[in-house]
Amino acid sequence: MSWIKLALNSLKYLFYLFCFSFLLIEVLFRILPVSDSYNLQPVNKQNPIYHFAKNREVIRQSGFNFRHIKTKKINNYGYASDKDYLQSDLKEKNLVAVIGDSYVEASQVKNIDTFHSILDKKIENFDVYPIGASGAALSQYLAWADFAKNEFNPDIFVFLIIDNDFDKSWYGIADKPGFHFFKKNGDLHLIEYSPSKMKKLFRKSAFIRYLYLDLKITHRIKKNQATENNLKKRIMHQKFKIEELGNKAIDLFLKKINYLAKERKVILMLDADRTSIYKGRVERDESNITNRWFANLLSKSKAQKNPNLYLLDLQPIFVEDWDKNKNFFEYRYDAHWNERGHSVAGKALADMIKVIEK
Repeated sequence: MSWIKLALNSLKYLFYLFCFSFLLIEVLFRILPVSDSYNLQPVNKQNPIYHFAKNREVIRQSGFNFRHIKTKKINNYGYASDKDYLQSDLKEKNLVAVIGDSYVEASQVKNIDTFHSILDKKIENFDVYPIGASGAALSQYLAWADFAKNEFNPDIFVFLIIDNDFDKSWYGIADKPGFHFFKKNGDLHLIEYSPSKMKKLFRKSAFIRYLYLDLKITHRIKKNQATENNLKKRIMHQKFKIEELGNKAIDLFLKKINYLAKERKVILMLDADRTSIYKGRVERDESNITNRWFANLLSKSKAQKNPNLYLLDLQPIFVEDWDKNKNFFEYRYDAHWNERGHSVAGKALADMIKVIEK
């Protein structure tokens, strides 16, 4: 037998061994409660609003050991909520639209334990419609706000602002398909999304979903690359002037929010600097660029002097709760709010709405 034939036979053997091994692993992981894909739907000029496949229940779990498993309902508009949404001409109550990112999507907790579901229970004369997805930033919030205004005509808008919402609003910085980003002239630019055949195939594989959704293997790889390319990142940050871009995103966001607040009440809800809180600090650590963005947002929002624009800074609220209870607001293996974080935030938001609606 020639060495070429031997090599080909060896390759065939390895290929069959790989396929058989993958099949066995796939069967095993189909038995386990692996996270389901949300199935992001195509986003384009004809369908420009980011949303997931509608009217489904999906399993979501975090980590490698299947100890943190949640079932999430995706409603009739393709967002994580146990409540179906009604168009403005059909709505039965006043409406609060809550817009944000992964903290609104809240894959880590049951829908009933999210801060917006807690809000929904505490203000009985309002319905609450959450609209959010992981990776969204200030620019995408504005696109959702226009959509919600036209589709649902909310009486109150709530925007949950997180530390990665600022510089990631720019086209050329984040560029996540399906989302809107600011261009240099301040206009919103949509990056269209259409799932490839390979993506659709991967969604059907339990093992690949486990690697991608549960272990977040691509995130870990990118994190390692970021460490290795730290010098390159510093150079890029200088080139793009990240802090100034974050501040400019705040200006563009507030300009449109101020216009929105002429017709209805708007609440900007800011996440706390939880790392500093656990170290015993009361104020945000402004040596951190994200906290300087929060400070800028607070200052410029107050300067608007718009009677319909309200600020809910969770920093003093989380500080007070931490001092009393010493319960963490997130999981050890996940930086998103846990049930405690959602509970404290939901109660604070409900208290504010009750006050401003008197």
